[in-house]
Amino acid sequence: MKDQHPNFHQLHFDSIQALRGITALFILLEHIRFLNCGAFGVDIFFCISGFMIMFSTHEDSAFFLRKRLIRILPLYYLMTLGTFLLLVLFPGMFEQTKADPAFLVKSLLFIPFDIGNGVLQPLMRIGWTVNCEILFYFLFFIALHISHKFRGLICTVFILFLVGAAWLLPSPPAVLAFYGNPVMLEFLYGIGAYYAARGLYKLYIRNSPSEQPGPVSNQGLPKAGIPFCLAVLLLCFVGLLITKPSVNILGFRRPFIWGLPAFAIVMCCFLPGLYIQKIPRIFVRLGDISFSLYLMHYYPVMLLDRVVFDFSSCTPFSLIGTAMAAGISILLALISWEIIEKRFSQWLRGLLLLRKPLTKS
Repeated sequence: MKDQHPNFHQLHFDSIQALRGITALFILLEHIRFLNCGAFGVDIFFCISGFMIMFSTHEDSAFFLRKRLIRILPLYYLMTLGTFLLLVLFPGMFEQTKADPAFLVKSLLFIPFDIGNGVLQPLMRIGWTVNCEILFYFLFFIALHISHKFRGLICTVFILFLVGAAWLLPSPPAVLAFYGNPVMLEFLYGIGAYYAARGLYKLYIRNSPSEQPGPVSNQGLPKAGIPFCLAVLLLCFVGLLITKPSVNILGFRRPFIWGLPAFAIVMCCFLPGLYIQKIPRIFVRLGDISFSLYLMHYYPVMLLDRVVFDFSSCTPFSLIGTAMAAGISILLALISWEIIEKRFSQWLRGLLLLRKPLTKS
């Protein structure tokens, strides 16, 4: 009987999508002052991004950069403009940033600048990760046009060169200092995770011949691997929480102390996903709205902290506030995902993706 396993690039990674949503919640908890425990979510996001960009461009790389900008820019620009408006109307809400039109322009153009005390970030401070993502997309776009087959390797060389240049120069300019942050290396972990997952899936198919059409058989790699993956996931998350005080957000410790566990977490979500056919829909939907949740949660959290609750210490009142902040943030993210990420972005795709696709190099 002919093998019925789908091609690796036809798979849907609901387990990784669920991880994306859980990661967004960890970042929300990072901004609850008495918890302050989820900054490593960024590292997981970057690893997932490298994985999914490699995966999505294997069979269809046409309009890659345009698609990514349509996906990212509308909400990022809306939140940046909203931040600027808040700065104009309520400047006391912000500790460092000010309503400088030059800051707004640079933020919209992804040009890093000093917002105060030597901190290089955009106007919407949480948007620094979006800046890193955009640079990764541009470098990957160039790599695609050099060679589709070796796009991952070429992009890796670009990022290594960028980080190396920022490290070697005694006083790098602001743009290089920002984009040469060693955290950029974590996109490379994602590229590596893609190749590792593809190899493991080949092994999975070879060891689990399917005689019936339908979803992937669960007779392949030993099922003992599932509890092993869950144990590794638990250990990695515990390790990330324990090491948080020792990780410098700008240093080379981060890609090792947080980046490698992020790689392990992505892989340990991929493998059980081959066996667990039904990931709870609520977690998948949380992954769907994770980008909106990431960009929108900060202001509800900050407002509730300063006006209603006090998140400086763990009290019953602050725990209620944390639950309320999470609920409001998720609700706003659902609305944003439905209106901006789905409907508006779909309209933009129809408007801007009408040209005949380019052939792969």
